[in-house]
Amino acid sequence: MEVHHHTHHPKRWKEYFWEFFMLFLAVLCGFLAEYQLEHKIENDRAKELAISLYSELIEDSIRLDKSMELRNEKAKCCKYLMQYFKDADLSKPSDSAFKSVTFAYLSVSNKLFFEPSEGILFQLQNSGSRRYFKKQQLQDAISNLASSINFVKLRNERELSYMTAIGRPFCIQHFDYFWLNEYLEDGKLNISDAHFLNKSTTTLSPQLKKWETLDRESAVNIAGGLLLMQRGMSNSTIPEYRKSASALLQLLRKEFPESINK
Repeated sequence: MEVHHHTHHPKRWKEYFWEFFMLFLAVLCGFLAEYQLEHKIENDRAKELAISLYSELIEDSIRLDKSMELRNEKAKCCKYLMQYFKDADLSKPSDSAFKSVTFAYLSVSNKLFFEPSEGILFQLQNSGSRRYFKKQQLQDAISNLASSINFVKLRNERELSYMTAIGRPFCIQHFDYFWLNEYLEDGKLNISDAHFLNKSTTTLSPQLKKWETLDRESAVNIAGGLLLMQRGMSNSTIPEYRKSASALLQLLRKEFPESINK
């Protein structure tokens, strides 16, 4: 019986080369496609974060303007109280003085104490999302804003501590809370609304408690200390915050013009 032997011709080097090249090309194309997809995802995420951060800063800017109007009014009240406790006849308390004490020492609304929004900033700082912003200048601006916000929060805490430890004890000793209850219409008005309505009581005149033993110098210094805090916030802390927020807004508009300027 005749047996046929099949002979196998060895591949030439060109065949091996083209097989290797095609395999390499397939792997490279897969890698490039995955890289492009990842790059697109990161760019889209950066745009989303930029839009959210920009909106947050704009809304904070509006809230800050309103807050500073209230803080400037609070500073006026403190300045008035310094003069009042220095020279006034304390046996005949002024309605204006009590209104000023109420607004300066007892008002703690979130409209008065500006708290910058930190939702997106916290996400950028703590979740690693900041890596989506490739420019170092942009990352530095985010760090500067975070630092400015910390100073605002620190100032707020100091002022609240001052009011709690010094302003409120003064009120407990000398203030007339029956007058305050009528001034606020038994809780129908908040302090800011009553103050700017120039509200007056109809049946009660304010009575300064223990006015005979009131230490005028201490009363003047309590108002003066709070005035100093208002000026420190207005002249130093807030301008630094505005500067860092403005710088970040400009960079966001520059880096993401199509997304932000729609």
